Amino acid sequence: MGWGTATMGTLGVVTYVAPIVLGLGLKLPIWIAMTIMGVGVLATVATVIMSRQEAVAARRDLVTAEQAAKAAAERARGAMEDVLTVLVHHIGEIVSANSKSARSPLQQQMKLAIVSLTAQLIGPENARACVLEIAPASPGSPGVREMKCLAGLWMGRAEAPRTVFREDQARGASLLKLMDDRKSTFVENVDALAPELRPETDSYKTYITATITAAGKDAFGVLCVDAPNPGDLRKEDIRLVEVLARLLGAALAVRR
Repeated sequence: MGWGTATMGTLGVVTYVAPIVLGLGLKLPIWIAMTIMGVGVLATVATVIMSRQEAVAARRDLVTAEQAAKAAAERARGAMEDVLTVLVHHIGEIVSANSKSARSPLQQQMKLAIVSLTAQLIGPENARACVLEIAPASPGSPGVREMKCLAGLWMGRAEAPRTVFREDQARGASLLKLMDDRKSTFVENVDALAPELRPETDSYKTYITATITAAGKDAFGVLCVDAPNPGDLRKEDIRLVEVLARLLGAALAVRR
């Protein structure tokens, strides 16, 4: 209990008790009766003053909190505008490139930029983001699609994503269907999944995946972000992951 609260409580008791004592009709010396009366009056005045002070302080704190929230929102909006400006400029460079040899490095840079932003903007500091793409078919499994993280397209935790998602396995089939359907998904806790769909590692417990596509047409893979603990990611985060995936899809759709 703070000093102000304790003082208010004491003054309240004095304010309440003083008139009761005087009203008992006790034969008290005049100086004692006057002292009790004086203390009661002072306690009443002090209680009113402190109440007003606390009300003013509460309003001041509210204004300060609102100002801080407004400043934080403005900083976040400014940072997002800066990010989008860079990405739009980068897409413009890709569109303006007059050959595949000039365009391909720019598209790869765009992938790295999107992965980095996803890891920074979504979830906690130890969130990890990656782009999963269709890999060349294994010699022993012709016709079976595989998806994995190619060319170091990941950012976040020190542990690189190593899983290869094969179409002839449950997890791979599920991920490839999500990409084929141009959809996204959020898994709050991998332990709630069916056993055959759970990750092979305990390095993450929650994840979001969004198809990298341009206007819902071509699919170029999936953008993923994962985190170590349930609750690190939220369902609301999926919207931003989808936006970043579509920006990347727009950059990859340029083929002329």
